[in-house]
Formats: sequence, structure tokens, C-alpha cells
Amino acid sequence: MPSLDPPAKIVASAADDMRQKIVYAALTLGPNLKLGEKITDIDRIYLVKDPVDVAVTRLKRVLFPWMVQHFCGSPTKTKAICIFEMFLEGKSKNDQNYSRLMGRMNTVRQDSELAKSMSWFKRVSTSSGRKVDANIFDDMYKIHMLGSSADEVHTTIHQEMFRQILKTPARKSFSSEVSAAVRQIRQTCEAAGFPLKKLGLSDSFA
Repeated sequence: MPSLDPPAKIVASAADDMRQKIVYAALTLGPNLKLGEKITDIDRIYLVKDPVDVAVTRLKRVLFPWMVQHFCGSPTKTKAICIFEMFLEGKSKNDQNYSRLMGRMNTVRQDSELAKSMSWFKRVSTSSGRKVDANIFDDMYKIHMLGSSADEVHTTIHQEMFRQILKTPARKSFSSEVSAAVRQIRQTCEAAGFPLKKLGLSDSFA
């Protein structure tokens, strides 16, 4: 019996051994990709773009929940900054959830810079006062899973994109441009402390 969960939630809850396949599918763009009959602006939003940008956008949408899940179990300022800069920075400041998150992230960044300026002993002895909240991304994660009632069109597009990814036969061969973009994302995630296997990024994309 098919799952009744939203497609974004199905991807987010994928077992570790399925994640690489989902990554491949996210990077595989079908020639007749459609993202929902009700979407009139989909060509402008998703398809009339550079194919590399489309592939990277799809990959990042897949990685976001997996990175947040790992962060919640092992929160660090470096991981929080990585997630924010990779997925969330530059969103509309008029969004209440994002505005609140941005304020909290400013504090995380300040604490991170402060720690870098300290001696090793002082940094260790004062670290408890600069811990990042493991729940800092909860609101954005919930929107990613279920969408927002304030923007139903975007929610439909978002969920349909994940539905298409789940239906796409994955391939393992990509253009040099896509492979280079994925390698950069791998490097960024690994440097921030994320385990690549948990993100479906074990492949070196060489």
C-alpha cells in the first residue's frame, strides 16, 4: 500500500542505505520533467534555468532534512552555520519564521567568531555558555516537511518535486559540471562535520 506521507517526508525518513540512490535520482533530470498539473509558472521556476542549477537545487532540497536530523543529534555552531548558509540564507526577511531564525543565527555566528579569538583553554572552559540550540531549525524543518498554508502554490511545487525524485530512475553518470558542483557540496559538508554516508554522498563524483 503506498505511503500517505508527503513526498518530502518520505525522502527525509529514508534509511541510510537508500540515500545515495535518492541523491542520484535528485541529480537525474528527466527530459519531460513535470511538477504538477496545477502549476502554471513551473517552467519559469524550475525548468527555464541552467540544468546544473536545477540539479543542485534538487540535491540541496534532499540534503536539508538529513543534515538537520544529524545536527539535532550532534549540534555544533559550525554545522548550524553550514546548514543556514547552504539552504536558508537570503530568504525573505518578511517571513516570520525566517526572521526569527536569522536573529538566532546572528548570535551563533558571533559566538563562533568569539570562540576563534580565544585561547584553547578559555574556549573549552567557556564553551557551555555558547552551545547552539539543537532545535534552532525546527520551524524551517516543519515547513520543509509539510509546507506553509501561506504559500500553497510553493508547497505544491515543493512536494511534487520530491514526488518526481522518488519516481525517477537514478543514474550514476553526470556531466562534469554537475559532478564538480556536487564535489564542492561534499567538501563543504565534510568540513563542517557531517558524515557523508548519512547524506548519501559516499560517491566521490570524480
